[in-house]
Amino acid sequence: MPTAHQTRVQVPPTTSANGSTDTTALTLAFPGSPVYHGEVTDATVTATYQAVLDGDQNDGGHTFGTVNMDYAATPNIAEVVTGGGGLPGSPWAPNIASPPAGQNPTDIPSSGVEATNRARGTGGAFNGNGLESPSDGSARIGHQRIGSLMTGRSS
Repeated sequence: MPTAHQTRVQVPPTTSANGSTDTTALTLAFPGSPVYHGEVTDATVTATYQAVLDGDQNDGGHTFGTVNMDYAATPNIAEVVTGGGGLPGSPWAPNIASPPAGQNPTDIPSSGVEATNRARGTGGAFNGNGLESPSDGSARIGHQRIGSLMTGRSS
């Protein structure tokens, strides 16, 4: 559990000085602000953003339609079909072979699968297993909550 909490909307009261604000002056300048009336608090902001991170979100058809924020439809790497003829060379990379003549991707030979896999690295530059199937890690990531995330970790 993280020990450092970020300031959201409930900032400690301050007085005017170099490098700081004056809480009283801000309250007078923005009398209609819901922050200064206690209508918007750290708890309400956290609850709102957690609701955005959970379940299905629907933008009403504006751009994406309905998107599941819990990563419910992530692919299973073990089910990715590889080969020639325009298929990927591995679940992580395209088939690196070239068509024997011309530029038609359906002519790419399946021998490129072996070359692709030989060139594959051992994962990413970040913590964790960079080659883990998204279907394996998505449930763990989808259950994370604001306040329980650790810097540099997704589990």
